Amino acid sequence: MAGPLGKKVAVPDSFSPEILFPISRDNQRKDKDLIFERGMDIWNLHEIFWLNHDSVSNHNELSIQIPADSKFTVESKSLKLFVNSLIHTRFESPKEVTDTIKRHVENLIETSIKIGDIHPKKELSSKKIIINSDFSHAPKVSDHSAITRFSGFRSLCPVTAQPDLADIYIKGAINPEDTINISKYLGTFFDKECFHELCVEYIFSDLIRAGYKINSVEGYFERRGGIAIIPVRTTA
Repeated sequence: MAGPLGKKVAVPDSFSPEILFPISRDNQRKDKDLIFERGMDIWNLHEIFWLNHDSVSNHNELSIQIPADSKFTVESKSLKLFVNSLIHTRFESPKEVTDTIKRHVENLIETSIKIGDIHPKKELSSKKIIINSDFSHAPKVSDHSAITRFSGFRSLCPVTAQPDLADIYIKGAINPEDTINISKYLGTFFDKECFHELCVEYIFSDLIRAGYKINSVEGYFERRGGIAIIPVRTTA
């Protein structure tokens, strides 16, 4: 069975947890030669719209955190359709809404998830990403660990070929002189078809393999359909 991503799918006219669709992590990572350690995928759900038993409308936002070592993750469009279908039932409270989302996602991916507040974008000064330029990794020594924000990252959805835009946050002991080469490396994703999570795993793996002292990579992808996906991969 294929999921709804990239297909024209009718908006559910009833509460529809069955529309949720799992994606195998192993299938995504197969033959990719990734350096994989720890992390999570944070999903900011900005459009939780629901009705209480008096048919009073409510709008909430929340995030779900899926461990990066889970066997499955959830397909983004199926999650969007599931969230949209909440309007077709009635809830007692925001907690009941949250518990409903948590229960159905956990049943799908066979892993415990965390529910929290919206994960904010870190407002730091940023380095621009450079497209179509040669680069050569030769990391210089640095003992100062900090977060560097690279803005203007773009990749393509492997299913729809639509552009996905993001800010990339790299924490590590990176010499300022190395940021140009990292900017050029990130620019190689400009026309690359790659899901959000895999983009971040490639970046994390490639930079560590090149000799950079990396603690974490976070990709803050712009939201689509009320959902922003923020994969985070870390060494600790």
